[in-house]
Amino acid sequence: MLPQRMKKAMTDNPKKLANLIDLVNLPSTLREFMGQSQTSRLGCFKRVWSYIKENNLQVLTILVSRIN
Repeated sequence: MLPQRMKKAMTDNPKKLANLIDLVNLPSTLREFMGQSQTSRLGCFKRVWSYIKENNLQVLTILVSRIN
């Protein structure tokens, strides 16, 4: 489910959406991490974010303590 603002941005400028979906060549570090030589920017973002969540690498406690 996409927020209304994001839906509007995608319909207003389809090139932005195409940039997220188009395949790109990955640098060697990301190539090793992803296990493939090409992927979409969105696919790469999803994989990196899932890795962060799976390995508990989020830094939310530090951010919350700095705010308070």
